[in-house]
Amino acid sequence: MLNEVAAASEAGLRALGFRIGERVGDSWALILPNARPARRTLRGDRGRITLSEARKRGDVGGAERVLLVAPSASPGVLDAARLGRWDLLLWEAPLALINGVAYEAIGTGVPSDAPRRRDRLGQPAPLTQPAPLPAGLLERLPAAEALPSHTGGRPAWTRWAVARLLLLRGGAPVGHLSDVLGVSRQAVSRALTQWGALVRRDGSGVWTAHDDAALLGAWLAAYPGPGGRSEGWWHPLPPLGQARAAALLAQRAGASALLSGSVARQVHTPGLEAGRVEVLLRTPVDLRAAGFEAVPVERASLLTRVPRDPTVWATAVPASVAGQPVVVADRLLADGNFS
Repeated sequence: MLNEVAAASEAGLRALGFRIGERVGDSWALILPNARPARRTLRGDRGRITLSEARKRGDVGGAERVLLVAPSASPGVLDAARLGRWDLLLWEAPLALINGVAYEAIGTGVPSDAPRRRDRLGQPAPLTQPAPLPAGLLERLPAAEALPSHTGGRPAWTRWAVARLLLLRGGAPVGHLSDVLGVSRQAVSRALTQWGALVRRDGSGVWTAHDDAALLGAWLAAYPGPGGRSEGWWHPLPPLGQARAAALLAQRAGASALLSGSVARQVHTPGLEAGRVEVLLRTPVDLRAAGFEAVPVERASLLTRVPRDPTVWATAVPASVAGQPVVVADRLLADGNFS
């Protein structure tokens, strides 16, 4: 692989919130934005990748799955990647498709060192926000809908995450949901069964919400929040600056920072007023090294939390905050008012 292609691929991956570990030739160790590890063999060139080229490079045997890298791709290549046939990284308008799961940058530009496309296809397509929920969905919840029972004991994190994925990303087969959440297919099938008539399966094996508003209402009524104890911090910086400082420190500590609270809501709905920041972490991080002061929660300008819910990273979204690539909570978690 050419050095400039490798450099552009690295810039694109970092813009999408991936972390890059050991490299052995074209074999790269990656940490996905949802904190799951992966290793891929990169194959690509400086030009737009076509379906015939993708078949030659992607449909090969070997111990590692291939990650096709290019500035852009034909519609056929994109369709196949969305179905999980191969993994794909495009760096002009950064987009990665890993096992059919899309990772898109929000508010970031084209990496400055990326080789530019030299054909007649025009300028790179503009970046988009995450797909919005159906209009008015949060306002038209059903008043009476039977909810799957949860009788205490171990929280039903997988069940709640399956519903969240169907609401956020639309229909998917069991295998795709299993890959995204990092749980067994049996666990996903059990979760879908527990949602009863609120979900349905079509003839091709794709599961969807029977009615988005009904499933959302059931999820809101059942989901207790990510759990975990909050710690309070204060810093004189504006909220976005605090989020960036905390995320940088957590990244260095390997704590996989996931921004929630007002910053995540601003990413999903630009124009909202800034408020208190919340940062979800894999492990506790002492923010005093970034100039924060530990304070009671009620006085805090920023909260950190190590959540009990392990699925919050699975539905996270890559974004850019104050020029720093970060990962933010999905729209439903960001909009929720969980204690």
